[in-house]
Amino acid sequence: LTIGERLALNPGIHIAMFRTGGKTYWSPEPRMSAKFDFGKGISAKAAYSRMAQYVHLLSSSKITLPIDLWVPITKNIKPVTADQYSLGLYYNGLPGWEFSVEGYWKDIHNVLEYKDGVSFMASSQSWEDNVVMGDGRAYGIELFIQKTMGKTTGWLGYTLAKSDRIFSNGLINNGERYPYRYDRRHNISLVVNQQLGKKWDLSAVWTFATGGTTTIPERESIVMLPDGTFTQIDYAPHRNNYRLPPSHRLNIGVNYHKKKRRGESVWNFGVYNAYNRLNPNFVFYQANTKGNSESSLYTRKARLKSVTILPIIPSFSYTYNF
Repeated sequence: LTIGERLALNPGIHIAMFRTGGKTYWSPEPRMSAKFDFGKGISAKAAYSRMAQYVHLLSSSKITLPIDLWVPITKNIKPVTADQYSLGLYYNGLPGWEFSVEGYWKDIHNVLEYKDGVSFMASSQSWEDNVVMGDGRAYGIELFIQKTMGKTTGWLGYTLAKSDRIFSNGLINNGERYPYRYDRRHNISLVVNQQLGKKWDLSAVWTFATGGTTTIPERESIVMLPDGTFTQIDYAPHRNNYRLPPSHRLNIGVNYHKKKRRGESVWNFGVYNAYNRLNPNFVFYQANTKGNSESSLYTRKARLKSVTILPIIPSFSYTYNF
């Protein structure tokens, strides 16, 4: 929908329905974007969208290896809904170059988390008894520069972002906001493509990201109950109290193109994580026992250990296009 020579509107709506356990959920999802052209390669865009999701992602780091579990909505568990707002300014008045800056804000409702001290290993008959619903938000600003012409092309992107959760019923983190596990404050991506001749080209991708968060007990206590059995009590000052180290890596690829009578073949030689950065995929604690295990209480302090899954990995592939 165009209004005049400079303003363009793009409205829309999507309506979704999901029925489970005798209950029906209707989710109207309106969306609207507006673009205004200031001339001389400068434009601005504002957008709003509402989205609904009928499955929940449950994440547990109670055991050594973090576990993600997708669960459906039920008559008691509502769909996740999100309202997202964005505003951006764009410039492409310089031949072969594009520049942009965008800000966004997302309000998220009915997010699902395990209660404090509970994981998917809990022995409750229903997983619904182990979870609680709350709200979240994510917001940030993105800067982007792209070169589109010449033998050397590529782009540089930077995102300053924040994401958190809050459960006002007090069952998680005493009802206070805490950083979400995917709260990564700084993200940088640099992509360079270099044409080396008619048959050869090289690409390099470097990424950097602030580490995510997880809950690591600072200490744990093993308490003997009156019946002679033991129970473990973990202590962490707040949910997601530990931030992993930043992760970064460099991926390099070289392509050799050869024309065939009926198409083209491409040989690719690549290296993932070229300088073998040992980025921690997750951390766990290895406890050191202090006290007498035969007494009614003894404490173990945590000693962090990190695990890296993907070191430097070479690759090779062959593609034939016809």
